[in-house]
Order: sequence, then C-alpha cells, then structure tokens
Amino acid sequence: MIGIIVVTHLDTATPFIQEAERMLGKQKGVIALNLHENESLDRLCRHLSEQIENCFKEQGEEGEGVLILTDLFGSSPTNACLKTLYSSERPIEILTGVNLPMVISSLSYRTRLPLKELAEKVLADGQKGIKHATTHA
Repeated sequence: MIGIIVVTHLDTATPFIQEAERMLGKQKGVIALNLHENESLDRLCRHLSEQIENCFKEQGEEGEGVLILTDLFGSSPTNACLKTLYSSERPIEILTGVNLPMVISSLSYRTRLPLKELAEKVLADGQKGIKHATTHA
C-alpha cells in the first residue's frame, strides 16, 4: 500500500483527509502536515522526513512508496517536499494543487496501482474535478 501525505499551509490538509475518510472510511498510512506561519522550512522538512519514514515502516518490506500532495507549486510546503525528495532514496512522487478529488482518488487507487501510475491517475482525477459549474447547470 502506498502512503499518502497531504502537505498544505495552515490547517488545510487535515479537513481534506477527514472528508475523504468520511466518504471512504478510516484509512491507514495517510498523514496531514500543516505548515503554520511561524514554522521554519527546516522544521517542516524534518517532520516530513519522519512521516515518510513512518509510512515506509508501516508498509513493511513490500512498501511501494509515498505520494505527497501539496497545495501550491513554488510554495514553502512544496519546496520542503522537494528538498526532502532530493535528499531521500525512497520512492516518492509529489503532486501540487491538491483538491478533494485528488485525495479521494489517491486513497481509492493506492492499493491497485504502482506509485508512478497512481500519481498520473490522481493528477488526472484532480483535473477532472475542476469544472466551470455554471456551464454544466
């Protein structure tokens, strides 16, 4: 099972996971990390590294990797994830622009797809979830 980590500004990551779990049931191997205003990038990187290792411990020897979903490309949460990725030899994929369809998709398909295919599926599902609603009414 692929671990899922949602990393965002303030307390945005937690409600994404809570709502996905309300729909899909309680999930293992899913973590919310919220970057607060006074938190340093180095502290977030350390915390993220610890959580990645926890995901791999929970996965055991069959661990397939970790998919990280962040809120905004170029932001501190994404930069912390990229910094952690570059210093790790673990299989990790990072997607930006997290939305609820992405979280639901990642939790729904993480046991059925390899990491890179999961990242592609989650990206596509996130994009499909973005609509100009008034044109569909």
